Amino acid sequence: MYWTNLLHVQALEAWADQWGTDAASRRAAPTGALDQRAHTAAQITTTGMILRTALHHTINSRPKDR
Repeated sequence: MYWTNLLHVQALEAWADQWGTDAASRRAAPTGALDQRAHTAAQITTTGMILRTALHHTINSRPKDR
């Protein structure tokens, strides 16, 4: 996952360098910058996302007929 997410993580770090990371900085960022951040963050696959997807699939899968 590291290599898959690397460019997006770097983009978020650059965003944070420009706009900051605290709540006040985010409120001061223009809407376009916030949209860009949200879009970039949505491209990152986290371990939690993988585990939640696997759990959802396991819970909702139908048992095989034997």
